Amino acid sequence: MSFDPPEGLTAEDEFRHPLHDAPSNVLFGDSLWVSVVDPEANIHGVNHFHLTNKGFARYEALYVIDGVLQQYGNKFPLPIEMENGPWDDGRMKYEVVDPFNHIRITLDWDCFSFDLDFKGRFAPFNYANSSPNGDPMRIFDEYYGGHFEQAMNCTGSLEIHGGRAKGETRQINCWSHRDHTWTSRFNERNDWYVREGHFPAHFWPSIQLPDRHINVLGMYYQNDTPIEERVNAGFVSDKDGSRPILNAKGWITPNDGTAAVRTAQDFRYELTMPDGEVLHVKSTKHHGTVKLWMRAENDLENRLDCYEAFCDFEVEETGEVGTGTAEYDVMPALPQWLV
Repeated sequence: MSFDPPEGLTAEDEFRHPLHDAPSNVLFGDSLWVSVVDPEANIHGVNHFHLTNKGFARYEALYVIDGVLQQYGNKFPLPIEMENGPWDDGRMKYEVVDPFNHIRITLDWDCFSFDLDFKGRFAPFNYANSSPNGDPMRIFDEYYGGHFEQAMNCTGSLEIHGGRAKGETRQINCWSHRDHTWTSRFNERNDWYVREGHFPAHFWPSIQLPDRHINVLGMYYQNDTPIEERVNAGFVSDKDGSRPILNAKGWITPNDGTAAVRTAQDFRYELTMPDGEVLHVKSTKHHGTVKLWMRAENDLENRLDCYEAFCDFEVEETGEVGTGTAEYDVMPALPQWLV
């Protein structure tokens, strides 16, 4: 099956985006996020790339292998001029093989290496087409470009170079998910002094089920806010295409004002589907959590504590079971300074 660009986008939106009509000091870039969620292989991870207009890119492979955290990260020069890749730091590479249909990510590193193909499972979705007010992320960044997401199938192999499984090559064959954002994220300065706190802000699960995929963005603290005033976005995808979700609420446990929320393993969502059906999805098993490497130009300043929890999920009303990620952030980012 082949997929076209979603409404409002073109094939060129798979690649880097220039910054227009803004001061030269604005940090702008493309962020690429791709998951690997394979309980059978006992491998879960997120590949994350930040391609900036400041002459550098960040490359990340954040994985949980047999329950053990393994992470690769590198900041590497990137041409300021717009180009269509592949983007490569000498070890990790992201390549668009066929826009909105096929991407390839490879890593050759001391701890583990992989060669993975990601092919479209369902049609992509442009967040500008979210209900009821379009893309709510427009309010967060001064120079916001756009955002799309897509359910994928991931195949390939991963080689383990250390630990008890040293020398093993595991075949990967699982559901995956990816997104692409272009924006001026972290362009504004952080507070001079960051006070300790543990406040869960956004939820953003990717829930892969046998016959459909659900992806939603919302704020935990807005569950009782009228829909017209809330951050609400996302979609459901199946063989008939991708359609906007009408409403989403989220709960995270524990959520008692302490640091325990930063290692949460229990998530539940209420989702209003395009036809008005209300579903409840809960996590049933936690396979591990990684935290994204979220920085501006200053490598020592932590700007966002954004967590990716790898979970099994169940739809309470239908009994459907699947896998995916439960993304969430906790404010403020702690510690502020990473030294």
